Amino acid sequence: MKKLLTSTFAIVLFVLLGCQKENPQPEQITTTEGPYMAPLVITGEITSRSGCDWTEIPAGSVDALAAAIASACDNGVIYLRAGMHTENAVLTITKPVKIIGETGAVLRIHSELTPPDPTTGAFPVNPALHVLNAPGFLLQDIELQPSGADGGGALLLENSHQSGVMRCKFTNFQYSIAVQKSDRTTIMFNTVVSNGAWQAGGPNAYGITIINGKSAYVSDNDVSNALFGIWACDRWGTAERNNTHGNAVGLILCNVPAALQFPDGFIGGSETPGTSWKVTNNTSTGNFDNGIMIIDGASNNRVWNNQVHGNGLFPLAGTAADIESFDDSHLFGFLTPKAHDNYIDATSDSATTIRNCGVNNTFAGGTAIGGSCR
Repeated sequence: MKKLLTSTFAIVLFVLLGCQKENPQPEQITTTEGPYMAPLVITGEITSRSGCDWTEIPAGSVDALAAAIASACDNGVIYLRAGMHTENAVLTITKPVKIIGETGAVLRIHSELTPPDPTTGAFPVNPALHVLNAPGFLLQDIELQPSGADGGGALLLENSHQSGVMRCKFTNFQYSIAVQKSDRTTIMFNTVVSNGAWQAGGPNAYGITIINGKSAYVSDNDVSNALFGIWACDRWGTAERNNTHGNAVGLILCNVPAALQFPDGFIGGSETPGTSWKVTNNTSTGNFDNGIMIIDGASNNRVWNNQVHGNGLFPLAGTAADIESFDDSHLFGFLTPKAHDNYIDATSDSATTIRNCGVNNTFAGGTAIGGSCR
């Protein structure tokens, strides 16, 4: 996609980190070869007896997280006690810390909505938490909220390979989780309720966006209220057991256009459209347009055994199928090139409607709907 939209409308990473100092576990890491996320188990003894102390932040803290990160050693654990924590400035995290919350921990953080830059036309990504050059970072068991009614960016993982976002909740952000040049990222068991200002002509909002990051593993997330619930780009990703609903598009295999402005001022997008993703066992219902959209050069993806029905409530144009592959298209007001060589098996859900466009895209099952390619 050549510009961002302004429309209105594996590893399996089990982080069995003990949430109490009293219950440590020994460290064990296993991986296997291959382009897709290989099984990985991480456990760890995270106590004050380890080489890196555990830092606890009590409820009611104000700007304490920044100080804790600054003093933490690599792979140190910062533990937010249940209750409200407030940060009044953007945090740039340049070391692989693990930020973990006790059940009920809420992080309210400054994050402003970011409309397009009037000079460059670029779309700034200004994250509240910017994880930069910190491979192995972990965010777990925390609810993130903007300090105002609506927030801009929540979390950007940049050049931070093999990082994880686990069992968190993101509420009312424009960019909830974004991945840039971070391979083998794991995003699991999160709830994302995006900022819905885009539905009234405000800035667009995206749930989980893999901009550049090979072998991403995105599973068991619940994503709603975004323009794109899950935006899957780059190669060899896995998206499974996610639930996308109430978005414009539930899950889109696509290409982020070269119009995002990152915190260092660089303007860019995806280097590779969604390619060779495995998309399986997801549920996508009640989205305005497609439940699963395959567009803008996406290729060699395998989509099967999903529950995708009841979508196309308010389509962008024409009629929308539950699962749809696209030829050269101007659906978004500019040319997006054809999707090709994708395989879609819709036999698992008899209610799934399909439309097969593009080149050499193969569908099995589903009910074809009328109307020309959009």
